[in-house]
Amino acid sequence: MKHSISRAPFQIKWGTIGAIGLLSIAAGLVISGAWLSVEFILDPRSVIWLNHYLPDGAKIPIVGSAELRTLAELQEALRKTGRTIGNPILLDSNLKSAKNSSDLLLPVLTRQENCDLDCDRVTELRVYRPVLASDSRGKPEYLQLISQLPISGIDETFVLTPFAEAEGDDQGSTRALPLTTLQRFEERAPGQGIWLNLSGQQSQGDKSAAYGEIVHYNPGQTYLNVLLRWTSPIGEAPVWQKRARGMLSTLVVNQSIGLEPNFAAYQVRARKFTPDPLQLLPVSLTDPALENGAFVDALFLARNGLWSTALEFLRSVKKRQPPSEWSAAAQAQMDLVERHAQVTQLQASQPWVSGSQQVLVNLIDGRWAKATQVLQTSPDDRDEITNLLKSDSGRLWKRVSALLKVNPIRQDVQTWGALILMAQQDKVNAIAWLKKQPQEAATSRAQIVKLLNQVDGTLDTSLSNLNEKPKSPAMQEKKATP
Repeated sequence: MKHSISRAPFQIKWGTIGAIGLLSIAAGLVISGAWLSVEFILDPRSVIWLNHYLPDGAKIPIVGSAELRTLAELQEALRKTGRTIGNPILLDSNLKSAKNSSDLLLPVLTRQENCDLDCDRVTELRVYRPVLASDSRGKPEYLQLISQLPISGIDETFVLTPFAEAEGDDQGSTRALPLTTLQRFEERAPGQGIWLNLSGQQSQGDKSAAYGEIVHYNPGQTYLNVLLRWTSPIGEAPVWQKRARGMLSTLVVNQSIGLEPNFAAYQVRARKFTPDPLQLLPVSLTDPALENGAFVDALFLARNGLWSTALEFLRSVKKRQPPSEWSAAAQAQMDLVERHAQVTQLQASQPWVSGSQQVLVNLIDGRWAKATQVLQTSPDDRDEITNLLKSDSGRLWKRVSALLKVNPIRQDVQTWGALILMAQQDKVNAIAWLKKQPQEAATSRAQIVKLLNQVDGTLDTSLSNLNEKPKSPAMQEKKATP
C-alpha cells in the first residue's frame, strides 16, 4: 500500500536571515579594514581623519609628522624667508567623513619695496587640510599641504588694454602688476567647487583701474587653477549674473570707459580635464547663435554700438521664434546686449546741462530724431555741438554707417551723417555724400540741407535745389541768350 507524502512549502527561518545579515556586515568590515590597511601602508596621512573619531589611546600615529605644522609654526617658517600669511579662507572639505573639518586656503604674501599702499603682494596660494596627530590632545591642529599655486601678477599692458583701445594709444609695459587682495565669491556663484577673486588696483590718471584673476578650487581633486584674467577701467570687481532657468552661470566684467558701455561676459562650461573639469568661455557677439537675418543684423548693430536698436531687433526675433528654437546661446547674447542697452538708455533719459552732451548721449543710444530736436531748439549750443562732431574719433560715424547699411533710407540717420561730414570736412562733401543716399521721400534731402545751412550759418543757394535735375549745357546757353 502506497502512502502519499505531503511536503510543506519551502520556508526561510528568521534565524537564517539574521545569520546572513551578520555575515554581510562582517564581510563589509573586513573589506573596509583591508582597504584602510592598504591606504595606511601606502600613505599613513591619508587616514589621519579617523583620529577625529578614535579615543586618545587609539589614535593613529603620524608618520613623517615633521612635514605637518601648526599655523603658528607655518607663520614662523615663512617669516624667516621674508614672507607672511594673509587672511585665511575656509573651504568646504571634500572628505564626507570629516564633517567638522574644512580645508584652509592661505595666501602667502611678500612685501614690496618702495611701496606706500597695498605693499603685500600675493605670491602663492596654498591649501592645507587640518589633521590630528596621535599626541594632539590639548594641542592645536596640524596642517597638511594638499595644493599650491604660484602667483606672478598681471602684465600692465593687459590691465590698461581698455584705455589703449578707447584712446588709440599703446599704454603700459610688460611689468607684472601685483595681486594684493583675495576674496571668495558668495552671491550667485556656481555650486561646482570654490570660486575666488584675486585682485589688485592700478592708478591711471584720476581713476583707479582694477584687475585680477578668477581662481577655481576643485575639492574633489584638491586642485587650484586660474581660469580667467580680467581688467576693469572703472575699478569694479566681476559679478556673477543672476541665473535664469536653463542658463549657464555667467560672470560679467565691466570694462566701460566714459559714456561708452563695454561689458565682457564669460560662461561656465565643461571640459575634459580631470583636475578641474570647468572653464570660463566668453560670450561672443561675432558668431550669431541663430541663422536668422534679423538676429544677424542685431548683432552687427550691437558690435557698432547701437545697443538699444539691436535689443529691439532681438526682442522682435524672440517674440516670433518658437520657444523650442530659442537657444540658451541666443539668450546669452541677448542678455549681453541688454546689459549695454540699459546703460545707454539710462544716460539718454537723464537731463544734461550741456546741449552737446545731451546730443551725444542721444546719438550713443541711437535716438537720432531726439538728437535733431535738441540741435534745432538749442541755437546757442550749435558751435559746441559742431565741435563735438568735429572731434569725434569715429564712434558716432560707425553708428551712422552701420544703421544705414541695415536701413539705408533712414532720413534721421542721414541727417547726422551729413552733419558729421560737414563738421569734419565741409558742406560740399556733406552734400555730395547726401546725394548718394537713397531717399524715403522727395523732400527728405531738402530738409536735411536746410538744417545744414542753419548749423553752418550760411545759405548756399547753389545747393538748395538738390532734387532738381541738372540742366544740359544747351538749355543753360539758351537761357543765357537775350
